[in-house]
Amino acid sequence: MQYRTILLHLNDEKRVGHLIKTALTLSRSGGVHVVGLYVIPSAIPPPDLVGLFATTLMEDQLSSYREQEHRIKLVFDAKIKGASNTTHEWRTDASSFDADVADAVINHARTADLIIVSQAGQNPWIDDVPERVALESGRPVLVVPQEGDFDEIGKDVTIAWKPTKEATRAVFDALPILKDARRVRILSVTENGGSSPDSSNRTSGDELASSLLRHGILVETETVAQDDLSIANRLLVHTRRAYQDLIVMGVYGHSRFREFIWGGVSRDILQNTKVPVLLAH
Repeated sequence: MQYRTILLHLNDEKRVGHLIKTALTLSRSGGVHVVGLYVIPSAIPPPDLVGLFATTLMEDQLSSYREQEHRIKLVFDAKIKGASNTTHEWRTDASSFDADVADAVINHARTADLIIVSQAGQNPWIDDVPERVALESGRPVLVVPQEGDFDEIGKDVTIAWKPTKEATRAVFDALPILKDARRVRILSVTENGGSSPDSSNRTSGDELASSLLRHGILVETETVAQDDLSIANRLLVHTRRAYQDLIVMGVYGHSRFREFIWGGVSRDILQNTKVPVLLAH
């Protein structure tokens, strides 16, 4: 099992090189098609600006987006062409003029095995992309942090485990990575500071370990107490202490008239993680 089509969302210009590097890291075994995607954001003038000034501003915005797309494509072409046994293509999508960037990424994501996106970084055009693509595309999403250079991804993995369909989906969507990992740990967090591990979490974690073993993946299981930290912070602290380089987790939330309500753990992990996170819904 392998990811054969990887979609790279490349609107975050300052992280383009790192996103491409991540895709190439996951493509080392060959036979992977990498799609670079730039979505031209909507050019929307301030509501109090009308007439010729509004038109000029929109034209200037669109011109700047086109220039950015050109710069990013040059980087993509330069870095991806030297990769052996990997094919690639470039896509520019202007459909967000009538919608938004996340909508366009979701449309392209549905035919990919894995989507790689940048962590939100205070950019209103693209900061909702990780959440919405994870929730709406039906595909696994790998979120790369705003800071850091990740030479290896998925060699030491934490599975944030809870017996839910979202967590289950994330684990089995991550199989191509888990099969190549040196170390995989199934980690459950006892909520509300309890000292005794929840028996259902422990039993399902052991069963998951047995299932993964049948895929040739040797894993450890561990349960830690939440204590005085949030569940998200406990997971992040544990990941840092264990020098893990990837978190695999289900993402929890739902849409309501295009407004998304996220589970606190999902939201906090995405906002504060310093290592890549593979999400599935």
